[in-house]
Amino acid sequence: MSVPPVDPEIQSLLETSDTGVFPVHGLASVLANPERYQLLRERPDTTADDRAKVEDLFIPGPGGQLRLRVYRPVAPATGDVLPVVLYLHGGAFTYGSPEAEEDHALRYALDAEAVVVSVDYRLAPEHPYPAAADDAYAALTWLADHAARIGGDPGRIAVAGVSAGGNLAASTVLRARDLGGPKAALQLLMYPAVDGSATSASAREFTDTPILDRDATRLAWRHYVGDQDLETYASPAQAPDLSGLPPAFVVVAEVDPLRDEGHRYAERLGAAGVTTELIQVPGAVHGFDVLFPTARISERNLTDQVRALREALHS
Repeated sequence: MSVPPVDPEIQSLLETSDTGVFPVHGLASVLANPERYQLLRERPDTTADDRAKVEDLFIPGPGGQLRLRVYRPVAPATGDVLPVVLYLHGGAFTYGSPEAEEDHALRYALDAEAVVVSVDYRLAPEHPYPAAADDAYAALTWLADHAARIGGDPGRIAVAGVSAGGNLAASTVLRARDLGGPKAALQLLMYPAVDGSATSASAREFTDTPILDRDATRLAWRHYVGDQDLETYASPAQAPDLSGLPPAFVVVAEVDPLRDEGHRYAERLGAAGVTTELIQVPGAVHGFDVLFPTARISERNLTDQVRALREALHS
């Protein structure tokens, strides 16, 4: 399989951006070195936005106190009680934080007019599966019971996740279905890592793609599941039945080893009767909208993400 060309604007940004400790190529070397991926866990400084109130809440979690970072529009046009977006950041299961994706969360909060709750879940390899999945589900159940505390409507909750967070979002709604837990209005899965077998064509053959490649994908899964079996809540693609799940909005990046598994998961959702919208972004690399939000393809797709949230939460 030949690797598709990267969007020219994204390629230019890849060549000129200061990525700091995060490499454009060679993420596997970072994931193999605890000293290097620890640097990616540091919470970056964030810029205050007077259009939103940002606060940290701490709730009881499966592993102890669980931090939720909450983003609420200051002057929403749709009233005082807002829908809720449960947000799960990316980071190959190994790094990342709510602060690292704060701009993304604020975009959802302000443009979709929602309270966004970003989960500071436990990270592998120190906390392998099911730690992160348990934290994500605990956050959903807490919101269902306590959304009013943050001005949220427990009857209008979307679950959104980026990359590894897309895995956790898919896992969370599967678990809620199976356990009779809270029903989400939407699952928004951004280039999700849903198949721990990493056997799709793109997962096998995209060996040198920017940001994420085959070796980094395999190492991320090794950190997360180790020698455990790939059960449903670790690897949602292993779920035998995807019926009865919330409507789905799935985005895949064309130049991404996770592309084909995202395609397949969306196709299975649709075949199971789940209303599903799938968008493949031409020329996009993994994480394009988070890393390069001002690029034209990112802006177009972020607009689509917000549209999906608004349609699910405000209709």
